[in-house]
Amino acid sequence: MVTQLVNSTVQGSPQSNPTSGSYQGVTIQVPRQDATSGTPGAHPTGVATPPPGPVPQGQGSVPLAFPHYFSFGAMNPPGSASQLDDMRSRNGAAFSFRYQYLTGGVKTGNGWEHWQQPSGQFATSYMQESAQHGYMPAFVYYEICLSNGPHPSSYCGSHNIDQDTGNLADASTMNAYFANWVLMLQKIGAFGKPVFVVVEPDLWGFLQNATHGSNNAATIPASVSSSGYSDASGYPNNAQGFTWALLHMRDKYARNAIVALHASTWAAGDDIATDTYQNVDVAGLAQKEANFLNTAGLIGNPGGVSSWDVISNDVADFDSGQPGGRGWWDRYNHTFPNFARYLTFIGDLSQDTHRRIVMWQVPMGNQYFDTLNNSPGHYQDNRAEYILNNVASFATAGIIAVLFGPGNGGTINIDVMHDGVTNFGPVSTYECNMCNNHTSSYPDDDGGYLRIFVGQYLQHRVALS
Repeated sequence: MVTQLVNSTVQGSPQSNPTSGSYQGVTIQVPRQDATSGTPGAHPTGVATPPPGPVPQGQGSVPLAFPHYFSFGAMNPPGSASQLDDMRSRNGAAFSFRYQYLTGGVKTGNGWEHWQQPSGQFATSYMQESAQHGYMPAFVYYEICLSNGPHPSSYCGSHNIDQDTGNLADASTMNAYFANWVLMLQKIGAFGKPVFVVVEPDLWGFLQNATHGSNNAATIPASVSSSGYSDASGYPNNAQGFTWALLHMRDKYARNAIVALHASTWAAGDDIATDTYQNVDVAGLAQKEANFLNTAGLIGNPGGVSSWDVISNDVADFDSGQPGGRGWWDRYNHTFPNFARYLTFIGDLSQDTHRRIVMWQVPMGNQYFDTLNNSPGHYQDNRAEYILNNVASFATAGIIAVLFGPGNGGTINIDVMHDGVTNFGPVSTYECNMCNNHTSSYPDDDGGYLRIFVGQYLQHRVALS
């Protein structure tokens, strides 16, 4: 899942979701029109889609530093904030967040702390650039799996549970890990403005798998107090103590850090994002997921230790049209997987954890512009279109923000491919018989879809309460 965007280069590591699939659907056509100006048509954001129907009402508070409306962000490499500025000034696409991975693992010599000097300067530079351009900086902190411990970092990707649990239980690795976590927090604290941090996506899902059905983080051994790191002293040597130590350090060094505990769609059993079965127990899966997350720092924390602010969730680490993609969602909500089932799961999860949700690493592809012909960097997906057509339903389910990201080498909303304005011509793909038939005049690898339609959405924002 981990992806770095540094110096406008997209790099991916092996994905870790345990299931995959591909699906066939009905085909439709829409008239060709010039969409370069973003002029609304009958279905301004693409193919007509029915709303998902009633969804559970999400619960929990919106972090005070977040926008008071349903907002958007995008993965954006260092030095590229000006490209988001262009979308804001020309199209009204005022993204609230820009994000970047902090990764590489501890004890590897390749971690984010070494990307600029002095140690940790990379994070400071990214935060400063974001603030200078008017965006809340966000980091995806992804370190455990890629760290050298009992196994080398290369173990990550094919042996994730062993790698995660092995590193978590190793005193030397965890001592270095806590020092790395604190370094990031110190940089955030010195920055002084709000920073959003998605903490260790994937890790929590694999740890839940490692409980073998107990869904209790306290059953997983971890080196916390035994790591010898002073700020971890006194916390139990299990995964629950690990989360308490992380939160304690946030409280000590960076109260301006808004932290997200990650929920994976596959962690509790059947994968909501890829399963084709009709009779999936959505409410039961959400409850199992919540049971684990609640033991991982949401409830029952020691006195003086804060809790996680929100839940983060990723729907895929590939565009659906990308080789190796994890399957399309039916936009008509007739077959599975689909959007209605996902929103039911998310709404139930929000209720069961009493937390709002941030969707992160949402694929950037679309089936609107003929720029998207499933060639490298121009892969199709339908999630951006569906979300922008049904923002109110996503907000009802407890989602407060969507952060778009390319996953492993997928489509992005800037010109990473360096191929300028491209209009390859429409193609036939899932539920789309030559429907990507709109001509683009933007060099963005997504044809300019997000700049146009996020901008149009922001003219009529959905308020959060």
